[in-house]
Amino acid sequence: MSTKSEHYELWNEQRGDWCNYDIVGEKSYGATIHSLLPADWSRDGFELRRMFELVPEPNNAHDSWAISVRADGRTVGYLPREECQSWANAVRRVVASGYVPAVPGRVYAFEAVRWNDWDGRNDPPKEFAAKVQLKLGDPASALPINTPPSSPYTLIPRSAIVQVTKEDEHSDALLKFVPDCGYGMVFVTLHECHSGRSAAAKPVVEVRIDDERIGQLTPQMSQRFLPMIQHLESRGLLTACWGDIKGSAVAAEVRIDGIKANEADAIVLDGDPVTLPGLVAVEVDPLSYGLSGLVDQAVQRPQRHDRRPDVQVGGTTPVPPPLPPASWYDDPGNPRMFRYWDGTQWTEHVAPKID
Repeated sequence: MSTKSEHYELWNEQRGDWCNYDIVGEKSYGATIHSLLPADWSRDGFELRRMFELVPEPNNAHDSWAISVRADGRTVGYLPREECQSWANAVRRVVASGYVPAVPGRVYAFEAVRWNDWDGRNDPPKEFAAKVQLKLGDPASALPINTPPSSPYTLIPRSAIVQVTKEDEHSDALLKFVPDCGYGMVFVTLHECHSGRSAAAKPVVEVRIDDERIGQLTPQMSQRFLPMIQHLESRGLLTACWGDIKGSAVAAEVRIDGIKANEADAIVLDGDPVTLPGLVAVEVDPLSYGLSGLVDQAVQRPQRHDRRPDVQVGGTTPVPPPLPPASWYDDPGNPRMFRYWDGTQWTEHVAPKID
């Protein structure tokens, strides 16, 4: 997929920055992963945080459901084969909408000791090793179940979960949003509401999904959001935030996840609005999404990283160096002793050195 396409960050019920998902195949793409690191990265262990793209490979000869994990368009590994089909709908829907599915992730790189190649002399040789992990949740909640607000809005950053109240008073509006699986993530908008009977009653925050009221925040919690809502409204913007809905055919509850007024900085209050694009309609069959011209037709060739002169990069089989002949050698664990090498491995036989 073109690296110039805009990223669409997949949604995730998990909060924080913990990367919980292990990809596979990184060892085959060591050269690409190594190129992502700064020149002065610590060989004892180095962590790099960045965004990764999830790109479907319908022409993959090994698995037509394959989903590659890429960094700036270059493959660093794959989602496990047994999980690709469950991710196909979300990933292909984003691609069919003209965007690149992306998620936060981390690279942990280090130099691993090649004990099998050690001849027992000097320091054992090392090779580049790396692990890539993603912040990836459940496929069913990777995309919102509703569309972005139709009026100008800004999506505030996530912060802490807040429970919406009085959903039971708006069941007719709320229950139609509950997905078949019973859980989903939604765009929610927050509005100032003067609904008290007394003129002195304080306003509260009304919570809407697709511009339908589905509940409100408590009076105390409302006061923590209202100054931000009022400020953004003065700029002609709705306050939108992440939300989730959980329920059944007879009852449901909604929570919101967004910063409060005291957490909002100048970028949130006066910067450019944060918006997300709309996506094509959901298809029951992931194969129904039109991907023609949107994904690479060729699968990228694995490229290992190895600094040994006798190993070629590009998937060829390395030729191990010959092992030293059987004899007594300096004990690698005790410089005052000899240890016997049997031609294939160290033995338990040792002897003291004579000064």
